[in-house]
Amino acid sequence: MRVITADLLVAAVTELSKGTKLVRAREVFAWCDRHQVDCQGEGARHQALWAADLEEARGQRRLLKFKSGDSKQSRVGWALLAHEAKAREAAARLNWREQLWKGAAWEWLGGCAPTPERRPKMAEEPWPSRP
Repeated sequence: MRVITADLLVAAVTELSKGTKLVRAREVFAWCDRHQVDCQGEGARHQALWAADLEEARGQRRLLKFKSGDSKQSRVGWALLAHEAKAREAAARLNWREQLWKGAAWEWLGGCAPTPERRPKMAEEPWPSRP
């Protein structure tokens, strides 16, 4: 099984972006499964995918990267540079922000991470009264 590289990540985003311009990480995971590409690698969870993402950001920069926040549970997605306007619109609807690699660390476009929206509490139904 091949381990994902920057070129394979770009290939996945290219194929998947025919349907949507902002490709989510979970869609890339599914693409890797279908094409027998290892996105796990050694070490931390999905380490090979994050290494490929960083390799792409340091190298040819063919992709834009978006995240929903700063936590480990944040959602991640990519888009091709050719689709940047539509991808940014889609990211804005999701309250995601773009990240740029600045040589030493990822920086948020606009200065700070998006603040996740809290889900509204479900209205509790009162207990039925006893007769």
